[in-house]
Amino acid sequence: MIKRIVCALCAVMLALSLCACGEKTKSIDMQALENSMVSADKTLPEMKVSGSWEENAEKAFSYISDLEYNKIHGFFLAYAADGMAYEIAVVQLKDKSDASAMADSLREHVRSRVQMYKTYEPQQVQRAESAVVKTDGDCVLLIMSDAPQNAETAFKEFTK
Repeated sequence: MIKRIVCALCAVMLALSLCACGEKTKSIDMQALENSMVSADKTLPEMKVSGSWEENAEKAFSYISDLEYNKIHGFFLAYAADGMAYEIAVVQLKDKSDASAMADSLREHVRSRVQMYKTYEPQQVQRAESAVVKTDGDCVLLIMSDAPQNAETAFKEFTK
């Protein structure tokens, strides 16, 4: 009888120890990811880059989203140096349950860019309206370019 109780307790302890192993956020090297995604899309002009590795990261992040910065594990934003409608951004979240809110925030960013281009650069509107916003686990992507599939493929290759 004692052996059964000890075995049952051991089984319970083992089960509890396995339950305590939560899913951890795998850190992505955002600078390397940015380089990979931008390099994959040959349609992009000269791009400027900002990201979570910089001192002013929170301010830079606020350009694309109003989501609280403390929910962000890392991000990058690559945008056209000449101000045209080319942007690639990836945001890695601390909790993937925030992905829907992040995607909504990026869609709102795209809407505001479309409105701006309608006023100042009408020839850029179609590209901005065609921007792709996707979620992939704890990451949310924004790709505004003539060949978004190239950057998306580079993202998938980099993160697999």
